[in-house]
Amino acid sequence: MKKEIEKRLSLLAKETDDIFVGLEHLDGLSLTKNGKGWSIVQVLSHLNMAETLSLSYMKKKMKAGEKMKKVNVVNKARLWVTCSFLMTGLKWKAPSYIAHPKGDYSLGEIRSEWESTRSKINEYVHNYPDEWLNRAVYKHPMAGRLSLIQAIDSFIYHQRHHVHQIRRIRKELNI
Repeated sequence: MKKEIEKRLSLLAKETDDIFVGLEHLDGLSLTKNGKGWSIVQVLSHLNMAETLSLSYMKKKMKAGEKMKKVNVVNKARLWVTCSFLMTGLKWKAPSYIAHPKGDYSLGEIRSEWESTRSKINEYVHNYPDEWLNRAVYKHPMAGRLSLIQAIDSFIYHQRHHVHQIRRIRKELNI
């Protein structure tokens, strides 16, 4: 199972790299300019903040050890519904604790900060006990309690959802 989680982390990293490659040629003003909502940098900051806070929650939750509930078919179904919804491209409000991302980063700064977050996530996964892989270590705002692999899946679909948003911002601003 850990190999599968590591594959998903690699996919997440590749898709993140693709985002940054697609933005490299844009100037700082284009990246920080707001359309009808967030700027591109705010979207990237939001994604990093979501992963950072998720990791903090999982680290805290892991202290419960065997007391963590086991995931079941309901957890899987809720994640499937959530991921399906994320892929529609529809908009909705972010949870209040991550609804106001910083927008004053350079592309290099946000990339560096996000790489640090991802490094910590990789370390967490590497050290995560195999016997807890079926435990609900993460609480997603929409999907509810999830296992570690499901948490990583939620990161993938969350990021893909925001790729739609970045495209929409670029179209609005003609960049």
